Amino acid sequence: MNRHLILLAGALASAAGLVSCAVNDKGIANDALQLTFSEPASTWEECVPLGNGRLGAMPDGAPGRETIVLNEESMWSGSEWDPANPEALEWLPAIREKLREGDNAAAQALTFQHFTCSGRGGENPRYGCYQTLGRLIIEYGGDAAADDTYSRRLSLRDAVATTTGASLLREYFVSMADDVIVVHLVSNGAPLDFEISLERPQDAGFNREGTSVTMQGTLQSGEPGKNGVSYYCEARRISISDNEALILLGAATDYLAVRDGKASDLSQVIERVQKNLDDASSLGYEELRARHIAEHRKYFDRVSVQLGDAPAPDSAALYLQYGRYLFIASSARAVLPPNLQGIWADGVYTPWNGDYHMNINVQMNHWPMEPGNLSDLCGPFTSYIEDIVPSGERTARDFYGTGGWTAHVLANAWRFTAPAENPSWGSSFTGGAWAALQLWEHYQFTLDEGYLERIYPILKGAAEFLVSNLFVFNDEGWLVTGPSTSPENRYRTAGGRICSICAGPVMDTQICREIFAAVSKAAEVLGVDEEFALRLEDAAGKLPPMQISPAGYLQEWLEDYEEVEPEHRHVSHLFGLYPGTSLNTDELKAAARETLRRRGDAGTGWSRAWKINFWARLGDGNHAYKLFKSLLEPVRSSSDGFVSYSGSGAGTFPNLFCAHPPFQIDGNFGGSAGIMEMLLQSHEVRPDGTRVISVLPAIPDEWQDGSFSGLRARGGITVACRWRHGRIVRLKIDNPFNVPIEVVRNK
Repeated sequence: MNRHLILLAGALASAAGLVSCAVNDKGIANDALQLTFSEPASTWEECVPLGNGRLGAMPDGAPGRETIVLNEESMWSGSEWDPANPEALEWLPAIREKLREGDNAAAQALTFQHFTCSGRGGENPRYGCYQTLGRLIIEYGGDAAADDTYSRRLSLRDAVATTTGASLLREYFVSMADDVIVVHLVSNGAPLDFEISLERPQDAGFNREGTSVTMQGTLQSGEPGKNGVSYYCEARRISISDNEALILLGAATDYLAVRDGKASDLSQVIERVQKNLDDASSLGYEELRARHIAEHRKYFDRVSVQLGDAPAPDSAALYLQYGRYLFIASSARAVLPPNLQGIWADGVYTPWNGDYHMNINVQMNHWPMEPGNLSDLCGPFTSYIEDIVPSGERTARDFYGTGGWTAHVLANAWRFTAPAENPSWGSSFTGGAWAALQLWEHYQFTLDEGYLERIYPILKGAAEFLVSNLFVFNDEGWLVTGPSTSPENRYRTAGGRICSICAGPVMDTQICREIFAAVSKAAEVLGVDEEFALRLEDAAGKLPPMQISPAGYLQEWLEDYEEVEPEHRHVSHLFGLYPGTSLNTDELKAAARETLRRRGDAGTGWSRAWKINFWARLGDGNHAYKLFKSLLEPVRSSSDGFVSYSGSGAGTFPNLFCAHPPFQIDGNFGGSAGIMEMLLQSHEVRPDGTRVISVLPAIPDEWQDGSFSGLRARGGITVACRWRHGRIVRLKIDNPFNVPIEVVRNK
């Protein structure tokens, strides 16, 4: 068997003989909070990720010439520009009229021709791309071969990586407390002999002075004559003794100044980096390490999970905690929220620009935050949405002629909110409302009215845009969205034409219903906007009903079109099942179950993760666990691309990164959230306002024994539970706000 693929002491999947539980052949140690490897990484997808939200590092542990891939969260090329299209608003009535007439093919042709942004959207150099900072190279003298004592490991609880061998001990972390990357080297034999250097393939200048190396440059803005983001990186070699040394690395950019149109002074960036390095240098290694671990554990230690005694079930506990680890490591000191790759990128041209896709991906990145007891890391996402609202208001005005704000599918570090270059997927305009609902989730989990006051204008603006854009579709008076799509699926019309553009895709209707309800509730809590809430309530009553096909599945469109791809990775019309709550009747849940059966269990990494959450909401723990094992299908890099046993490429890389493919971190976050959803649910509210706390709503047969503590429920509630032989033997619920609750013990 290839050295990068092995069982995690688990069972084989059934007929296909696929690995059911997990990953790299040098394995995951019995310690459920540690990843271990017995060989150096041969690809980036085997390196372990370290980060503090702002800085990232991925060491390969090579014995002779070690490479540590470096990241800084704001390494964005591109710049802000106005993508307005003067034709769009002029043609909007004609497009909607074609949709009303049922001529979707004609509406699609007009949309493609007239209703998209100028400047090619994400294909425009000014749209930009999240990029690697570069590489720290450490060249060791002496014997360059790994020996029988070689090992690499990552402690999730400490956020410290370690590489050991017969003669050299290496520890690495990205300090949560002191904001520098730290490499500690200890020789067990001869005096240390090593050199350090920095690399970057473009837009970089280098300098060496004494024991320090520096790298600085300016990324391409995409606009002739205009500078983009400038950065500075410095690595210092610090000798402690003949056998012990430190490498400290700091980096920063002038992104915020560039983004906000302020005068940028790179000397201030350099001063900031050098101060961090000076301050860290004044501390001994043990103090640096202790400060870092204490700050990391402040977040990580809030939750503990144990799922059975066998390694295979406990891999779910590891995956849950790995998702929390990655979220902390890509959010704690961040300005920007985690992007499609968190903060870890290995090239100048990151897949999908490393941006923020608003039709599920950036929202999925935040699914484990609230139940995983990391609510206080919501700042980067909240600030990001606040920052794009003015752009979203311009998009609402220029493309739709309405107030409020909106964001479509593509979003980046430069406030892009317009309909993207390809309307078949880029014209969906409910991304902003979905993001606003994620902010509403934070309020529901924390009951922080100060936060609700802060985000209420965002919620209201998203609802105002949608309610203003609904148009009467038929004689029944249905109010629908359009032109829009059901991301990112296509259908066949009665005439056999393949289309994506439509009116009133079911996901849009569900998002409208849920954002209208959220704003009405928020207005009630804050004692404001009673008239606006009534307007939203009236509009909600005119939205199309959910329709169930004669075959028993929930329709994805207003008409029961034939899907071009029945097993499409998106299952957008089940938004109301998860993360939403509007598919809440027995009839609709049965239709959702049939929809999932037809869609199948395959799909990209994040798609499989979403399905874990769907099946958990349906109370089917065995099916959710089956999807989890599918998510862990081993994937490796090869000369032909990405390879998995099933041939799909989707699954999990050796370092537990989720494969879309390629790597896309939303699958990690969605999978982690899905396991939490199997253990605890709190989305249901009785008509009298009682919050339902459902404990063990969807555990599989394999989890007969287990425990968890620190998971959070809506209402500011924290839950701990222990069960034996499938029966709860201990349950503790901390309800500091005295929220009226009903506890449902499902096992």
